[in-house]
Amino acid sequence: MTFRLSEASLTNAIKHLCRYGDTDVFPHLPELAFLREQENAVVKELAQLDLDTFDPVGAIEALGPKSRFSFRIVHQMPLLDTVLLLAAVVEIGPSIEAHRQPPEEHRAFSYRFALDGNGAIFSPDRTFRAWLQAQLALVKANLKIRNIISTDISDFYARVNYHRLENLLAEVAPKHGAARYILKHIKVIRAKQSFGVPVGGSAARLLAELALADTDLAIRQEGLLSTRFVDDFRIFLQAHEDPYDALALLAEQLGLSEGLSLNAAKTKVETRAEFLARLRHLVADVAEEAEGAALEALTSDIYFDDEPDAADLEALKSMNLLGFLQEEVGEEAFDMGRIKVIFRALTLAKPSEAVEYIRDNFTELVVFAKEMTILMQALQNDNRGCFADLTETVIDTILSPPSSSIQTIKTWLMELFVRGVVPIDASGVKRLETLSSPLDRRQLHLIRGRIRDRLYFRRGKTGFGQLSDMEQSCFVWGASCLPKDEFESWLTMAKSIFARPLGALYLKWAEQQRGKLFAKLETPTDDHQE
Repeated sequence: MTFRLSEASLTNAIKHLCRYGDTDVFPHLPELAFLREQENAVVKELAQLDLDTFDPVGAIEALGPKSRFSFRIVHQMPLLDTVLLLAAVVEIGPSIEAHRQPPEEHRAFSYRFALDGNGAIFSPDRTFRAWLQAQLALVKANLKIRNIISTDISDFYARVNYHRLENLLAEVAPKHGAARYILKHIKVIRAKQSFGVPVGGSAARLLAELALADTDLAIRQEGLLSTRFVDDFRIFLQAHEDPYDALALLAEQLGLSEGLSLNAAKTKVETRAEFLARLRHLVADVAEEAEGAALEALTSDIYFDDEPDAADLEALKSMNLLGFLQEEVGEEAFDMGRIKVIFRALTLAKPSEAVEYIRDNFTELVVFAKEMTILMQALQNDNRGCFADLTETVIDTILSPPSSSIQTIKTWLMELFVRGVVPIDASGVKRLETLSSPLDRRQLHLIRGRIRDRLYFRRGKTGFGQLSDMEQSCFVWGASCLPKDEFESWLTMAKSIFARPLGALYLKWAEQQRGKLFAKLETPTDDHQE
């Protein structure tokens, strides 16, 4: 059989990746600049690729923090695999959407498939905050609701059953080549397990929604009023409906049909009054409701990237955002969602005192390495050199726990050097040479290129073929620090090694952009996932 993706699906996937990035876990792939600038040529080439014979490389699995003392496995895919997986999901996106509960009923609230032609693949009105507000409106309007069940699924993305997903794809897109490729791709990524979808990207979000479509239907057929955002469930009960029975129904459906289980620690049954009080606090977002409402309007939601207007920004700057952050970080259990929103607000407001706060609390904030790095870049853009004295602190932190044990933290801290937010020299890079994971080596190629370590690239050119697929494109990027003639001569020889789809196009682009590549590292795709 032969299956090729449509140009429309590839175009929508590329626009999405360039607008929102490839992941909300790791720094966005620098190669997204190549996608943005070579979109038409990339689409033309990939539209000719037979996905029934093409084999994806897979993904790097790494540990990432989930809360203060919990973790999850996350994934980083190379550029080509990222584009093809998302385009394949986009190709059958309408079929997946048609299989779900009607959007107007709000049962399956999250990630409703809807292309806008400019990169969005999900409806913009289905944010987490909009879900909270929809629940508030529902309970206030329905006086018969007496109790509310709140629960979620344990390790949802990691536990999605491969064979169930296979059956669901066969149902929504029978004998479709895109479904075949999706399954092949997941099987490569999760080679040692029969469960799990890649964590961090938009393709997996829609597949995860499909995985719960039958559960949404089962709850509806039992006559229960419910709503769900990804794996967070709310079931609204009238006086005659028993919470234990409703929970048993959900647990049985998930356990017997999907191989999933509820998270007992996050399961609670509240009265109408208790639920409304908690929900109003969540919608308010921080201690005082007026300030919370303003923060909500300004930061929008961690799932979408809306910029505030001038009046909103002034209101944001008047808030004690650092005080909010300090209070949240000091809690026994982190509210990661709230902390991300506060960091987002700080990145927009950029209070000058945030520079000193980060200097004083850098090691205590490493669990939020992504949010801290993005904030530091925003502050540095307005005050060049404001973190010039942090080089040794950042290196020491990278080489010490928890950074040394948690790949996502380590990668984001190295991104401070990649983007030039914190300076580094050859002696500093030498201290980092002990780092050996493919993601560490990718970052080191970029850092060495930034400091123009030409000797390193001259020595490494002959071993280019021994580098992993994840490393090669960043080695090319870093090697652009070589003199023009030397770089171009080496690229000619590298073409036979860098022979995967898009390889020749990428090398040609790198040659044309040689003097501009490191400036592109300082202006990456916005780090906010849809």
